[in-house]
Amino acid sequence: MGDFRPPADLSAAPSMARRSPIDSLLAARTAALDAAVPAALNGEPTAVHQARVASRRLREVVPILESVAPSAAGAGAAVRRVTRALGPVRELDVTAALHAEWTLTAPAHPLAQAAVRGALVRARATAIRAMRRTLSPAQRTKRRLALEALAADADGVAVADIAATVEGRVAQRARRVVRALDRLGVLYAPDRLHAVRIAVKQLRYALEVRGRLRRVPTAATLRHLRTVQETLGRAHDLHVLGEHLRQTEARIVTRSRPAARDLRRMAGEIDDTCRQLHAAFLGRRAALRTLAVALLAPAAPARRRTAA
Repeated sequence: MGDFRPPADLSAAPSMARRSPIDSLLAARTAALDAAVPAALNGEPTAVHQARVASRRLREVVPILESVAPSAAGAGAAVRRVTRALGPVRELDVTAALHAEWTLTAPAHPLAQAAVRGALVRARATAIRAMRRTLSPAQRTKRRLALEALAADADGVAVADIAATVEGRVAQRARRVVRALDRLGVLYAPDRLHAVRIAVKQLRYALEVRGRLRRVPTAATLRHLRTVQETLGRAHDLHVLGEHLRQTEARIVTRSRPAARDLRRMAGEIDDTCRQLHAAFLGRRAALRTLAVALLAPAAPARRRTAA
């Protein structure tokens, strides 16, 4: 997918060595975003993904400081702009890769394959132009200044002062997971399944912050959430590909009925796979709900080891 490689461990930079945990977390995630954006603007798929993930992780830190940092609102808006600009490009990258994977095992009419690839390439070019307009040099400067102001406002804030906010966000995210699961039902509904995926992703990011700031164990829970997120992500990505196939089918049906039939067949097979993933997830829904409900209670502080 390209040669871009993000820094291995930005959190270990010497300049962050004496920062408080919240300062370090904010600085590390800002650095991760800044490292990935230039290559993302050049259209490098791995960098697009890394920049989007970095922006989402940064978005989980910024609101924690809203009660103590007046600049948090502006910084949050600037980072959300990054996520939204990168989103369409990333989704098209995933869809194109999934289409290539799917057609290896289920070959389609050459015209059908070419039509889908061409539509995805054109859509990505449009999305990249929009991304570059949104993430213009002026906007990047504005984001940098907003995050620098936030870092200055947050400098020296004690972890104890933000612990309640962190726990509140974890509980809020956990409640969102519970509500999304309760609305899911037993019939396959792509929008409701996607809502569970988004809620799980947000809970995972909130728990990452809790683990870093409060030094409480989160590894096992994060692994569970990551596995769920991957399953639901696969279902969502396949659903998006199916929609692209149907749109292309409608455009080429007058040019080639065999090609259109192949696209219809592929879309139907993808629908079947999505339903299978949904059914498999239903068997694990109760465990996820139990996990989310348990997170509604504040975490106890980690005990420090004492010398013998």
